[in-house]
Amino acid sequence: MTTLQKALIFFSAVIVSLHPQSAAAADTYQSLAELQTLAEQQVLAAVSSSPGKVHAKAEPLDPRLHLAACNGKPEVFLPSGANLGSRTTVGVRCNNGTQWSIYIGVQIETDTPVLVLNHPLTHDVPLTATDVIVDQRTVPGLSSAYLTDVKQLKGYSTRRDLASGVLLTPAMLQPTVLIHRGQQVTVLAETAGISVKAEAIALSDGAANSRIRVRNISTSKEVEGVVDSDSVVRVAL
Repeated sequence: MTTLQKALIFFSAVIVSLHPQSAAAADTYQSLAELQTLAEQQVLAAVSSSPGKVHAKAEPLDPRLHLAACNGKPEVFLPSGANLGSRTTVGVRCNNGTQWSIYIGVQIETDTPVLVLNHPLTHDVPLTATDVIVDQRTVPGLSSAYLTDVKQLKGYSTRRDLASGVLLTPAMLQPTVLIHRGQQVTVLAETAGISVKAEAIALSDGAANSRIRVRNISTSKEVEGVVDSDSVVRVAL
């Protein structure tokens, strides 16, 4: 048990002993194994909709910890702001016949398909299905922390240099820049069947569906539009 866990244990009308308990006294104490199981079940219930097979493993409690047996099933809860990452904390408390609260650390892992980079890539390289393999892995935390489908690569590039064998996460990707600052682009405006085109210069980089400003080459007027492709910016009339 960690120092934090010990600090979060509050006792009221509880018999606490840090000496080995006798067999005769064992029934007067709450089963620590049951508390760990309850904590694991609480986590699995909270992530039941998460893809993949989720595993929850409670961290062992100090066997010298003696809590008075609860009259009925203890209440299990996730503390406010609990983070369901690779490790979380679950609260268990008793208000029946005796009063106590304890916090148990739980490790979370998931069996899930993940995208694994099959060769090194440098910064700002567009990603495609040929750059990855799909492999079944047991990963820390939930599957949502990783990329699991090649469709998730569309429109994205590497945010930094990546080594072969890396399990891809959303944080490793950034939207692919389609239009670069200083590039000549076509500005397209359409309304009620009317289409107007003009040539302009991009004033900043832009990824798909991002908003950038462009300067009309003929009039020098600046407008803001949405990146439609690697050469077209759409503006509203």
